[in-house]
Amino acid sequence: MIEIDATHTPYEVTDLDAGCLLAVISEGCHSALVLGRQQLRLAHQWCVVNPVVDGGSAASWCDDAAFASLDLDDFLGGEGTPAVAAFAAEEFAAASGISRYAALSLLADALDLHHRLPLLWAQVELLEVPGWKARRVAELTRKLSREAAAWFDQTLADGERYGWPTIERTLAMAVAKFHPELIRDKTGPLTKADWDVSLNHRYGPDGSASGTSTLDVVGDSLDLARFHDLVCDEAEKLKRAGDTDTLGQRKAKALGSIAEAQGTLDYEGSDGLDQRDQRDQRDQRDQRGGAGVDQRDGVGVDQRDGVGVDQRGPRRARPGRGLRVFVHTTLADLFGTDALALADTDRLGPVLIEQLTDWLKRHGSIASITPVIDLNRTGTVDRHDPPAWMAEQVRLRDPHCVFPHCTRSSADADLDHIAPYDTGPNELRGPPGQTNPENLAPLCRRHHLAKTFAGWRYRRNRDGTYTWHNRHGHTWLVTALGTIQLD
Repeated sequence: MIEIDATHTPYEVTDLDAGCLLAVISEGCHSALVLGRQQLRLAHQWCVVNPVVDGGSAASWCDDAAFASLDLDDFLGGEGTPAVAAFAAEEFAAASGISRYAALSLLADALDLHHRLPLLWAQVELLEVPGWKARRVAELTRKLSREAAAWFDQTLADGERYGWPTIERTLAMAVAKFHPELIRDKTGPLTKADWDVSLNHRYGPDGSASGTSTLDVVGDSLDLARFHDLVCDEAEKLKRAGDTDTLGQRKAKALGSIAEAQGTLDYEGSDGLDQRDQRDQRDQRDQRGGAGVDQRDGVGVDQRDGVGVDQRGPRRARPGRGLRVFVHTTLADLFGTDALALADTDRLGPVLIEQLTDWLKRHGSIASITPVIDLNRTGTVDRHDPPAWMAEQVRLRDPHCVFPHCTRSSADADLDHIAPYDTGPNELRGPPGQTNPENLAPLCRRHHLAKTFAGWRYRRNRDGTYTWHNRHGHTWLVTALGTIQLD
């Protein structure tokens, strides 16, 4: 274990005695303070050099910031912080090797410290307060008004104490003084403000998965009571049908039965015509007319690889389908004796063959087995949207968005034309053969927008990797094992 000290002299950690070891530990703590300060300095300067100009869009926590008006959550930091240009976070994230959300958080914290908590920021500059602690304070005070944040900052500075108990006590005082409406007894009753539904796919400590998830719901008491009665009734039906599982297990399985039955209902008044048939006919008309239609959820994608715009309002569940989950496994594993073998899914991560077998027993009527897709298959089509086999081939080839450091599944990604689709003169059909596997790549919606509007460009290499360039001349290589910054 060789390290380098402050004088750039190498040393072996195992050779240090107690005195030298403590000296090196102290030196490391100082270095961490310096690095935390540097990180926040650089983040703030990135915000400074990327202002919103000429009525442009601002960076936002939402994915579709390019289409949000300035009154829809455009500011990363709290009240009183300046806006930052859209897609600035994507470039910062790529250069830092972090996710977009982590980049947004760092930029927002830097803005809050400079513009709302300047006295706390001064302590970071003096290396009296570590950057991680200042960032946590910035996050906790973000919802406070600018006046409340200023009072909090001044009170904390007057006390000259920055321990965590002092920070929490001062924050509670600021909330009580300026935002009494935010104070609520945590042991008191839940209100409508707490209503939410969240789904969590649980993974084991070793990264494995068992195909078991949790669904947490907080809502109207009457609605939930009625739904719980429905679940219990369905669980009782399963018992009468011979199911020997426990009541809790049958109630959990009842959710799937209810969802499957609910998916057959018609909410759009199809007058006896199956909605899938209607959609297929609509897609065929769109393709003949030259309009590109996203094959997953009714999102229209501009032929020139511009932006995705929802053309039909809120998404609705499709009859008879529900959640589509693609599972990739071999027949040997599926019908073998190793129940602990893993199968890969596009949405739920890895699942045990034992769990997959149970799914097939309970939902086999809506499951289908498709042959292995040849990832080396070639072919072109003279239209914007790829056929189903080509779309599936590209998503199997690249299981996640191919933007630097992005890990979002390609199952819900846009299929982007690497060389932009050319519609030809007067919006007529352009040159033939533009839609082919080598010219398609999965990009999540946010990074599709960044490629279109923020000056990013990329190419697919012969070995299946992707080379990306931003507008500042920096280059990244995206491989199946991760992203490498080449410069």
